[in-house]
Amino acid sequence: MSFAVWWALFGIPLTVVVVSWVALFAHWSSEGQRILKALAILFPTAATLVACGALAYVQMGGKVGFGGGIEVYFFGLLLALAGTALGFIVTVRFRRWFSALALGASTWMSFLFFLMASTD
Repeated sequence: MSFAVWWALFGIPLTVVVVSWVALFAHWSSEGQRILKALAILFPTAATLVACGALAYVQMGGKVGFGGGIEVYFFGLLLALAGTALGFIVTVRFRRWFSALALGASTWMSFLFFLMASTD
């Protein structure tokens, strides 16, 4: 698969979490449970940044394989799964559109990290 496709797979969730952060900060003063909502966006952001960082490392000539890559995949999977669980709770409880966006990005990253971890 080409790197352009990989950047699209990881770049779209990164764009989605940036939009979620902007929306949260735009409504920061009127939001209740701000820390919980910020954590629900922080986990998918971290998972997406781990994926983009690993992709940039591979694109620069590094190798992600057994011994080095499997930890990256599982760490990203744990971040994404934590984001999915927390995002689901926050989205159901508070029903904010930017929480639902972050939940979608986290679910997508969980799926991608699961595929990457299972094929390495």
